Amino acid sequence: MKKRFTLFITCCLLLLVSSAQAQSRDERMLKRAAQGKGGYTQEELVSFKNDVPYKQAIESLSNLSKKFLKKPIVDPAPLTTTINVEIQSMYWKDALELILRTNSLWYTEQEDHILVSSLGALASSGAPGMAGMSSPVDSGAIISKSREVTISAIFLEINKGKLHESGISFNIFRGRDLNLGVEFRGATNVKSDIFGVSVSPTSNKLAVNIDAALKIFESEQLGEVIARPQTTVRSGSKGRIQIGSDFSTKERDIGGNVIDKFYSTGTILEVTPKVYKYGAVDFIDLPYHAEKSSVTPGTVTTLINRSAVDGRSTVLNGEETFVGGLYSSEEQVVREGIPLLKDLPWWVLGLRYIFGYDSQSKATKELIILLKAELVPTIEDRIKELAKERNILQEKLKDYREDITKKLKKD
Repeated sequence: MKKRFTLFITCCLLLLVSSAQAQSRDERMLKRAAQGKGGYTQEELVSFKNDVPYKQAIESLSNLSKKFLKKPIVDPAPLTTTINVEIQSMYWKDALELILRTNSLWYTEQEDHILVSSLGALASSGAPGMAGMSSPVDSGAIISKSREVTISAIFLEINKGKLHESGISFNIFRGRDLNLGVEFRGATNVKSDIFGVSVSPTSNKLAVNIDAALKIFESEQLGEVIARPQTTVRSGSKGRIQIGSDFSTKERDIGGNVIDKFYSTGTILEVTPKVYKYGAVDFIDLPYHAEKSSVTPGTVTTLINRSAVDGRSTVLNGEETFVGGLYSSEEQVVREGIPLLKDLPWWVLGLRYIFGYDSQSKATKELIILLKAELVPTIEDRIKELAKERNILQEKLKDYREDITKKLKKD
């Protein structure tokens, strides 16, 4: 009887202990889920921008791998490019796999480290887990058929204050062809030379093409062309244009080391064109990011004044489009008054305050970005065209030889 009672007490204690352990495990899981996305703690989540250098991202992930798996990440030949993928609050190992997959790389988990290699090297070595992974696609045959897109941009800054004072307004429209045009409008009492160009007396508007509009803006001092950059990128790749400067701030990385983190400011345009084909017509999907930003250093923190827009356009080969609405304000203090007397030092009887004053003006400007996308012939097409030109040249040389031979025989 005593033995049965002891056995019963032991069973009850085991049940209580297992129940407490299960409850504690459930509480830990709930706490873990509350701390981060997907059941991971905030310390296990990482975020990277797509322009972060590959080597820097791998070093950060290696620190996490050493902390949680006791294994560093080893890459014998790290890429010198960026990671080319945006990562937001992702589990660090999922982020590692996404970065490697994006750059045609993969890893094998060794006993004391994680080794990064190219997909081709892993596939040829028969590494485990590579059966479903595809090999790199950057072969010469595929690259020769890939399309390239030339993006031409015009950064035009309009002075909205002067435009309003002149009584002239404008709007951009698409003409019958693929090019853009600008229509200037003015009130009946507005007298400007631009409306004297082949405009009927009863009309108060003028429609011109983009090149003529840019000349009008600059000649009337209504705006100026900041730059005319041009870049050529492969279909699906990102092109970036920046007119400005980078600045750095002191920050700490995951390992607690003080590093210089750089930020880009100025006028920035990023495009990732992708070429598609519908029937016999090629068209371009054109996602873009346009930004106008400036830096205001402070004693406590650094402020970035930013106006940005993200959008997506679908254009044909040679078609133009535009991005507008990026406003900025500039305050200027100008000394006005009687020349010489207004600039006298304050200690000369205070005459500078009698004959002059400080005038504050606020200039509002709008940045308009004009874009044009043009398809570049593929390597395959260029080789065919070159071979065709060579054949034509050889035929001409053959004809010349035959003519010379005939002339020699006659002589």
